[in-house]
Amino acid sequence: MNGRDDNPGHDGPELATAQNDLNDTNALNDQIDMTVPADSADNPASDDNNDREVVTQSSRPAHQADTSTGTKRSGLRRKVILVGAAATIGLLAVGGATAASLAKTVTITVDGQQRQVTTLAGSVDGALSSAGLQAGEHDVLAPAAGTHISDGAQIALEHGRLLTLTINGQERQVWTTAKTVDEALSQLGQDPNAYQLSADRAREIPLDGLSVTADPLRTVSLSDGGAAAAPVKTGGRTVTAVLTGLNTPLGPTDTVVPDAATAVTDGLQITVSRITVTTSTDTVDIAPADQQVDDPNLAKGSTAVAQPGVPGKAQVVTQVTTVNGVETERKELSRTIVTEPTPSITHVGSKSTLDWQGSRVFFHDTEFGVNWDGMAYCESTNNPKAVNNPSGYLSTYGLFQFDLPTWASVGGSGNPLDASPEEQLVRAKLLYQSRGLEPWLCGYAASGPPAG
Repeated sequence: MNGRDDNPGHDGPELATAQNDLNDTNALNDQIDMTVPADSADNPASDDNNDREVVTQSSRPAHQADTSTGTKRSGLRRKVILVGAAATIGLLAVGGATAASLAKTVTITVDGQQRQVTTLAGSVDGALSSAGLQAGEHDVLAPAAGTHISDGAQIALEHGRLLTLTINGQERQVWTTAKTVDEALSQLGQDPNAYQLSADRAREIPLDGLSVTADPLRTVSLSDGGAAAAPVKTGGRTVTAVLTGLNTPLGPTDTVVPDAATAVTDGLQITVSRITVTTSTDTVDIAPADQQVDDPNLAKGSTAVAQPGVPGKAQVVTQVTTVNGVETERKELSRTIVTEPTPSITHVGSKSTLDWQGSRVFFHDTEFGVNWDGMAYCESTNNPKAVNNPSGYLSTYGLFQFDLPTWASVGGSGNPLDASPEEQLVRAKLLYQSRGLEPWLCGYAASGPPAG
């Protein structure tokens, strides 16, 4: 404001110029405030007034006398503001370059997966924080959290996983950085090949943990369903567990030796019998009954079928038991009549064809070309009760004089004397069919008997 009293005629233009300079200054200051915080210790604007003043004093050139003192002062203010703004922008550019020089790129490997992170942090812990990561108490971090890092540093983070491991019924909990069951057992000094595991060896252990049961493998001898015994490696602790582990559990009717609850030891012999019980329903024939009716109009010894039999039908439920595929029992459970059978009716003749003449009997039969009446006449004079006791020979009996051994050889029982004449004739015909006329001394008489 100095000098305006000496030249009041220029107050108007100078005031307008000063106001414009003030507006430009405020606008520039607003821009600077949005870029660098005013209260920052590293804020270059804290020295802006001095810089501006230094820049203003050092860069003000010598000039000739103006025609107006007000105009000189207005130009001076504008130069001060513009030079100060240029100095501030220069300081911001220098600060940005400094920050860029402090940034570093590090490689962080998390559970084997790599990622690159650009950070201003100077320690491992800070780099993890920049990547949104944090090491837990069971995790493994290398290098340590407080280690200083530089550009290109390598950081490895392995997450800890809780493994609940049950061996031989004993449970233990361990924290491990292993990613699979196989790797975890190896880290614990256990041979995965020596155990039957409840989880696949290649299964990944999730971050929230995993429970695994490991049973030591033993070798047993197993015969299943009649097959030859074969060695089997198993982690089952009982016979039942062995069969279940092999996906061949006992069926409801199967049996096993030794008992299913028997503890497994090396060399144990296990024999499984597969027993199957099935039922079947079949339709079967029912044989008709044979009814015989005495018929006095038919000659004795003859028959006639009056009504042929017709089989009936029945549904039969049968239970069949097999052991290892071989049928061992078949039992009928029920039988239901579907159709009743029709019996056959046979008439049996009771009319005698014998010609009795006193105690003598005649058949008038010439079957096989033999005159049976003539034969009987020669042997016994046609007397069915005749007996002959020759000295030194077996006694003979009846119409055809059978001895007892010969009579029995053609199906006769007891003594021929007790048999009917008709039966004696039937047995004589059977003997003839097997030996001809050779057994009889009177065979020659077969060609013609005397008149009856």
